Amino acid sequence: MYKFCKGRNKEVVMLRALLLLAGFLLLRVEGQQPDNLPSNGVQLYLPFVNRIIPDYSMIYASQFYNTDQNHDAGNTNDALWCQSANTSTNIGVWYYPNGTEVPLFDGEFDAASGVPEPVFSKRFSGQIALARSDGLSGYEGLYTCIIPDENGVTHTLVVGAYTDDVYDGNDGPDADPTMQFSLLSTSRLATPPVFSLSFNVSNGPPTTVSCSVNGNGISTELSRVIVNGPNSTTQVTVTVRLREAGNYQCTVSNDRVEDGDNGVIGGVLALSSTTSFNLSVSDTPTGLTATRLSTGLAHVRLSWSTVSGATGYEVYYQLFSNTPVSVGTTVSTTINITSGLFQGITYTFYVVTYGSASLPSGNASVMLTISDPVVTDFMTTLIAASTITLTWSPPTAVVPISYSINRRCSRACESSLTSNSEISVSSSHTSTGIPPYSQCTFDLIGVYGDDMVDFNVSNVTTTLSSAPTAPVDDIIFSSVESVSMTVSWDEVPCNGRNGPITGYYLTYTNITSNTSYTVNITGGDNRMYNLTGLIPYTNYTVSIIPYNYNMNGPVTQKIQLADES
Repeated sequence: MYKFCKGRNKEVVMLRALLLLAGFLLLRVEGQQPDNLPSNGVQLYLPFVNRIIPDYSMIYASQFYNTDQNHDAGNTNDALWCQSANTSTNIGVWYYPNGTEVPLFDGEFDAASGVPEPVFSKRFSGQIALARSDGLSGYEGLYTCIIPDENGVTHTLVVGAYTDDVYDGNDGPDADPTMQFSLLSTSRLATPPVFSLSFNVSNGPPTTVSCSVNGNGISTELSRVIVNGPNSTTQVTVTVRLREAGNYQCTVSNDRVEDGDNGVIGGVLALSSTTSFNLSVSDTPTGLTATRLSTGLAHVRLSWSTVSGATGYEVYYQLFSNTPVSVGTTVSTTINITSGLFQGITYTFYVVTYGSASLPSGNASVMLTISDPVVTDFMTTLIAASTITLTWSPPTAVVPISYSINRRCSRACESSLTSNSEISVSSSHTSTGIPPYSQCTFDLIGVYGDDMVDFNVSNVTTTLSSAPTAPVDDIIFSSVESVSMTVSWDEVPCNGRNGPITGYYLTYTNITSNTSYTVNITGGDNRMYNLTGLIPYTNYTVSIIPYNYNMNGPVTQKIQLADES
């Protein structure tokens, strides 16, 4: 009995050992996920060669499997791994070269049945495997992995996977000799300009892209996109920040070049490929000037010299340190800016030249202050009884299209104002139709298209006086006695014929002795006078002459007989 039990225990121990060995062998065959997730970002890992491979690398079928083929110490499954610092368990998708999704498999890598062929994907924490379960023939090309990083930003990683024969026979990527130029700068005024050079690459994905101008290496920003689906063409775009004319060259190569004996595999030497583009830089405009236009207070004309070979010109203005504003493009060497500008501001204006396949030129610039127009010498040169002549010099800064004069006049004997506007006048200008004895105020206005400017210069002038043309209307005698009488007369109206009456000359004459006496009666409203010292029963002639400002009007006469004593 004891021997039986002892033998039985040995069988149990042996069975356990066999099970452990089988599990170990199974683990060795299937392998496990890598433990080398990146600390940040994303990456491609190929355990079979124990390398983190660059984006757009080229691999062959015998470099990735659905089992642990190289029996490394970590028992890592030799699939192609797309890895992220994002340790979520359900991330990442692999796509075939034709853009369809590679099937996702939940079973064991080397399950006895149900394993998709020729490739499938399998997810683990922070990574997704692309495992090969059969030959790649008919499924070659650019495989794409889309996976988020630790910040949730989605990345696209690409690997070119081929059969061993195709890989061995690949002589390197072929860059299309036709390179496309595109200006990316939102403003041609950008310094330096930003532009892109784009070209297609076939016959294998480019792992590295290096560019130069005139033989000197330049810094670029690189992007690569799969185009044309199953044709596995890669569109390469390099972004350059430079203003330099010359021959731009870009060279592409892939990871295949680094394998074999100095790049030779199966007698085939894989070479890099180069494409180029001759890029010119437009000449900078010269002779840039900025002048004010009469069509508006803030209208400006820019002019410059013709630049040979230019397709067009773009014009900008800048206020202080603000972002320059594009006015627009033109094929002419002049441009009128009639909107967007304001008075009292200093602007910097820029002009750049551009061509159809060239970088924009450096800028020509000029500064201009849009100051208010000023007139300082609005003067009277000639004054008459009914006209006043005015002169002035053109305003500083900008001359108007025309001038207007606003006139306001009041006569010396009246309180009312008369106003009128005289348009489209020029210096010198004679204002007519003004009554004599009028005090007039003139305002000078500049006409700039739809804008009107009061130059804030007023001229106050009084027209010359003229002699009264109307006599006193009637002479009235009262209180007639032998040696005295009272004389009165009607008012001479203040009008265009007479003006304000400032006094009267009264002359009374003894008709018998022809003796005359004249009295100056000042004041237009003083229209009565008492004659004394008369000779009784004698005829007297009374004459009254109105005057203004020492200019005499017509005489009015009347005879009156003194009473008897």
